[in-house]
Amino acid sequence: MNLFGRRPTSPLTPLDPAQLDGLLELCALDPVAGVALAHQVLRWPSWARGDVVVAADPWRTVAGAWATGSLMPFGLAARPELGHPGAGDEVARALADHAFRRLTRRGSVAGPVADVAAVWEHLAAAGMRSREERWEQPLLVAPRGTGGTLAADALARRPELAWVAAGVHRAAPTEEALVLPASVAMFTGELGYDPTTSGSSYARHVGWLVGSGRSYVLLDDGAGGPVGQDAVAGGGAAVAFKVDVGSLWLRPGGSVAQLTGVWTRPDLRGRGIGSVALAAVVDAVRRDHVGADGAVSLYVNSFNAAGLGLYHGLGFRRVGTFATVLL
Repeated sequence: MNLFGRRPTSPLTPLDPAQLDGLLELCALDPVAGVALAHQVLRWPSWARGDVVVAADPWRTVAGAWATGSLMPFGLAARPELGHPGAGDEVARALADHAFRRLTRRGSVAGPVADVAAVWEHLAAAGMRSREERWEQPLLVAPRGTGGTLAADALARRPELAWVAAGVHRAAPTEEALVLPASVAMFTGELGYDPTTSGSSYARHVGWLVGSGRSYVLLDDGAGGPVGQDAVAGGGAAVAFKVDVGSLWLRPGGSVAQLTGVWTRPDLRGRGIGSVALAAVVDAVRRDHVGADGAVSLYVNSFNAAGLGLYHGLGFRRVGTFATVLL
């Protein structure tokens, strides 16, 4: 059944992994905004027919989307400042039609705000209901450190937290048992439910992040003080701070990392630990992943005053707006 009363033909073309060039060229118009979609299609060596769709054809892509349990649209809306005319309402309607039965409970529609709005209008008109709609999520990019590194700048204001900058590191596989509860706490606080109640997929995702060197942590003694490796091995350590490189796109024109899951343990908030730790993570992500000239970005809910204050204090600048519709 056609949910939107459209004729059988569609302006969308299903893509296979050998046809990515046009979609990646589209994402490269704004790599910081396009990194999540680029990362998603590059991560998997194969996918089911229809999981990735583009408008026009694979070599002249004007819009595209990852459309499985969640929907990640890009290019639907015009971006005149980038010379992109947008795909128009016909394509947005066709994408909504395509995605309607693919979207799942606890999925989402997420991406640049204008793209999400363009497709959500049609999904909502067809009867899809949201659990929550977050239409103002500032997209931010980390600055360069004026003192050589961003952590050096942060420590100039909080020298007593040198142990924090020194302690930030890629989580080791042996630390996964510590990272998973912290990740679950972050996810539950952000989205309102425990992801481990739906099976093992979230735990596998955390394991993949740790195993691929994309989860960064600060461990402490459980009370906001430094901890040695002997305490880690002996079970006397806890995660004080964590963040993941949720999306990563290594590209000749400038690599991009998008940080996700930023979390400071509640008893440590307001003490400057999250600020120094995040600065150290930005430095580490440049060192380990994107290079000195790469971009390190994240997006944050507009109602997260503490997070916005932290990022502003470190000198992050706003470059756009994301939106997320939670299903």
